[in-house]
Amino acid sequence: MLRIYVFYIKKLLRSKSILFWSLAFPIILGSLFYFAFSNIYGDQASKAMKIAIVGENAEEHPFTKVLQDLTYEDGSKMMNITFTDMDTATAMLDESTKGDAMAKAIFGSSLEKDEDTSETSDSTKTKRVIGVIEVGGEAGVTLTIKENDMYQSILSGIVSAYRQKADFLTKSAKQGEEAYAKAVAIVSEDIAYVVNKGVAGENKDPYVAYFYNLIAMMCMLSSSAALTMFVSVLPNETNTGLRIGASGVSRLKYDCAIFLALFTLQMVCTGIALIYLIPILGINFGGNAGMILLTTTIGNLMGLSLGYMVSHIGHFSYKKKDTILTIITLGGGAISGLYAIQLKAVVEAKAPIINRINPMSVITDAFYSLNIFGTGDRYLRAILTMIGLSVIFFVVGVLLGRRNQYESL
Repeated sequence: MLRIYVFYIKKLLRSKSILFWSLAFPIILGSLFYFAFSNIYGDQASKAMKIAIVGENAEEHPFTKVLQDLTYEDGSKMMNITFTDMDTATAMLDESTKGDAMAKAIFGSSLEKDEDTSETSDSTKTKRVIGVIEVGGEAGVTLTIKENDMYQSILSGIVSAYRQKADFLTKSAKQGEEAYAKAVAIVSEDIAYVVNKGVAGENKDPYVAYFYNLIAMMCMLSSSAALTMFVSVLPNETNTGLRIGASGVSRLKYDCAIFLALFTLQMVCTGIALIYLIPILGINFGGNAGMILLTTTIGNLMGLSLGYMVSHIGHFSYKKKDTILTIITLGGGAISGLYAIQLKAVVEAKAPIINRINPMSVITDAFYSLNIFGTGDRYLRAILTMIGLSVIFFVVGVLLGRRNQYESL
């Protein structure tokens, strides 16, 4: 098995096409993303997020005061607040989902007319919001959003943190003045951490999602290399496959040796690409380097397992199997936001199950969760899904390989 492993390492290193797609292509595309997006977010990062607040005496509500006091590192306001009624706020939220809503609603893009100079009298045409917050009532504070992108997640985290603190203070007040005083002190010490770190994440740049998708594409491109290698040892495809099939070597052992060789090369290429993107280009993935490496490792396993499975589908020719794999990888890349980051949110709203089983979406969601929420439940769900898909793809590939029968060799 070791001899087979070393042989295929050498064979992979001599394959110019595999080296190009596994290493050169991600570096080239990453460079293009860097030059295209590196300065965009810096110009927009300190512009306020637009929200609507509704409810009786909303201007005097404690949570309103919290939102009004939130600032960026440069001292500028984080929130652009409009006080209105629920019907108007809902219309403003609906309007924000049309067109390039995320950029316009969050950043007040130049593509949108300024509210003070617009000629129309309809406020929903000039004022768009990313979320509606209702204060007062039994629930205390409730949030309504129409999308689930980075800034909506930040807003959700702020609301969630406030509600937890409010519940804590309410319960402490029932225990007496001393308990309430201690609770106030705890909340006061913890609130800066909750807003700046636990909620907002390390990197708030929405364009970093393109780099998440780039790494995901690297992982999925490994499936193409796996398809090429495993098809090359099938008896109905090559003379090498005929000799292997007629020999006494264990097919599963042979496949595992090829798989390990592919995984070794892919991890080396991924490591070089990450070194180029993070230390050299300075891309901030917003998470711990070790966890980023773990995510890419599992992503590579999933990509290789997918290629292994497709290579054993029936007696189709290599071209037909390559077409199937291309549809899965490029189609999955499209709906995961590789070409337009808003598309993933659209799929999440219309058919969320697709994002749960699409390998590209799962990988990008793992990076996104690591940046925004850290190693929490959402990240764990993404990692377990990737592991589950890897196991399923590999086992199905083994079963399909065993079912293939040949009349003669």
